[in-house]
Amino acid sequence: MIQHLLTHKKTNKKFVVFEDRDFEMKNPIEQYGNKIITKQMILNGIPKEEITGVKEFTARSKEIFRNAFNDWLKLKEEFQAIKIPENLIQLLKTDSKEDQEKLLKKLAVTPEVLTAFIFMAYHKFGYTLSQHTFRFPKRFFETTKILHIKIIDSGAHWHCFFTIFNSLGEEKTASDDKEEYLYYMSFTFGIDRTEIVNQIKSNGFELKLSHLPYITLKHYEHSYQMF
Repeated sequence: MIQHLLTHKKTNKKFVVFEDRDFEMKNPIEQYGNKIITKQMILNGIPKEEITGVKEFTARSKEIFRNAFNDWLKLKEEFQAIKIPENLIQLLKTDSKEDQEKLLKKLAVTPEVLTAFIFMAYHKFGYTLSQHTFRFPKRFFETTKILHIKIIDSGAHWHCFFTIFNSLGEEKTASDDKEEYLYYMSFTFGIDRTEIVNQIKSNGFELKLSHLPYITLKHYEHSYQMF
């Protein structure tokens, strides 16, 4: 996990942001749980040497860990209780690109629902999760842009969701969309799974996004709200 101390350009307030490292084909529930627990351990002052295992936990650190673990168990139950739209479930069951596009049309969900969907996809259908993040500096744009990619895999079937947004701490520009979209591609699009990340990274700002199906994200500011 990468830790950033950022300053908002408008309010000048400082805040800490935790970012996952890129990973491939992991258990999403374990990944998310480890992220939540580690974040709480850091914020509550457990030294890095104890978190990494160089030193043993003190009694205080053990208590912090227990509390963080219990908080994660409660949060996991909350995600498991979230009702997932039937369209997202059917997305995993069809081999038709046309059907997938229809299923996503006018679909709007919160980041919490998407997280619950990823958990369900792993638990019921065996889909693992991969994640990749790329930054594009200001010399190309008015603000620093971040490309965030998530892919779920089950055998030959894969589903890719990606979004482009401003770096944390930066204001939106007039050219930014008022709504955030999570664009979608899958194994039905005729793209090799091994090439999908490189293709999006290389062409992410040149892709004809208007031609891709997408999910509208409700109450969405940046990818760190979403697993």
